[in-house]
Amino acid sequence: MGQNLGDQRGCITVEGWQKGRHQDSFRVVTECYCPNGHGLLSDLATFGGFTGISVKLRCDRQEGRLSLSPIIGDLSRTFFNFERIEGSIVEICCPTCDEALPLYNQCSCGAYLATLFTTPKRDFANCIGICQRIGCLHSKIMSIDNLRKYSRMGYY
Repeated sequence: MGQNLGDQRGCITVEGWQKGRHQDSFRVVTECYCPNGHGLLSDLATFGGFTGISVKLRCDRQEGRLSLSPIIGDLSRTFFNFERIEGSIVEICCPTCDEALPLYNQCSCGAYLATLFTTPKRDFANCIGICQRIGCLHSKIMSIDNLRKYSRMGYY
């Protein structure tokens, strides 16, 4: 089903169908790490047959887990032991070492974009991001290409 077409490290381009609608291709994260090199892909949830990206969420009132679709741009997600409160800002952490993920840039919503790496080494040339605000348009996995593009255009 997947064919690596030489995309960003830790991602593949898949041709074919996504969620029952035809799409020429879409990108899937196949490797994802915290800044300390702990793997964030987990079978806690799967999306379209792909292993989800699992992170720990923390705020002053609660702590829990979030599994995100590894399909770049897909808003699918599953919360575990965490009440989803639209508009709240959460700290996104590694579920293994509990370290908060580094921040890439400020989002247009006022929160920040947390960085996840697509190689075991902390390398901002090989990263993806997600907004800390629950319900933000950017609270989905964003490619490094979009992080850079929107940052240069002043969207963040």
